[in-house]
Amino acid sequence: MLAAREQKLIALHAEHFSRIYQYIAYRINDRERAEELANDVFRIVWEKQPPEPPGLGWLIATARNVLGNEYKGRSRRDQLMQRLAEEARVQAVTTSDDEQQATVAEILSRLKDRDREILMLSYWDDLTTAELAESLGCTASAAAVRLHRARKAFAKAAPQHLMTEREV
Repeated sequence: MLAAREQKLIALHAEHFSRIYQYIAYRINDRERAEELANDVFRIVWEKQPPEPPGLGWLIATARNVLGNEYKGRSRRDQLMQRLAEEARVQAVTTSDDEQQATVAEILSRLKDRDREILMLSYWDDLTTAELAESLGCTASAAAVRLHRARKAFAKAAPQHLMTEREV
């Protein structure tokens, strides 16, 4: 039973993935994210377990809904980053620590979403590597690699004085 269901999904994926991917990729400007969202469409098919394999129209409608959620998420992230940047600017008026916070907020706003997310989860939410892995839905080693890459991206974007450690 399960094997037959898997075979139907594999066949559906093979037949329609490229069309669903193109539909999504034309609407967002991130190939990797478009692939993730296209795969989400087929995950939804798997979860809903329709009695008959859905047609291209149903898949496109699902892709449209997935894109709508992506647009809403991007809008919320943009609003959050604007609010953080504004708060950092307001606080930066008083002290040098506030200047550092403003600089960090500005650098974070320029990073890729996935880099910003893992840095915030690690430093602001104080998650361990295992907790990062669980929240991101990946292995601990993958989370560690993502965190390392995000740190490198931050260091590359940050001014040198921000990256040197202060003595206590």
